[in-house]
Amino acid sequence: MLMLLAFAVCAWLLMRAPEGGRVIVERDGRVLFSAPLDMPRRVRLEGPVGPTVLSIEEGRVRIVASSCPQHFCQRQGAIARAGETLVCLPNRLLVRISGSPDAGNDYDFLSR
Repeated sequence: MLMLLAFAVCAWLLMRAPEGGRVIVERDGRVLFSAPLDMPRRVRLEGPVGPTVLSIEEGRVRIVASSCPQHFCQRQGAIARAGETLVCLPNRLLVRISGSPDAGNDYDFLSR
């Protein structure tokens, strides 16, 4: 019962997250690729164990191919909301969604 309640709260919080505006791909803290989510494309990124291919379409990004042995990154599915991430550990890739398209006008409660 407690597990079901925790899942429901997590799902509700994720649904409240704003839609993202950009996908940012990093390796070791360095940005390798950044693009808006509203421009469909496929991107091939070379990594320590081989290539990883990202697909951006319909405002979502997912890993469609990877040379890593387990392919866990491909099974993570697509992400579209700010704060969501995908990870490919063997290729040391972090794929994250940042802000909404109009995120430049956001303030937190301390800056108002």
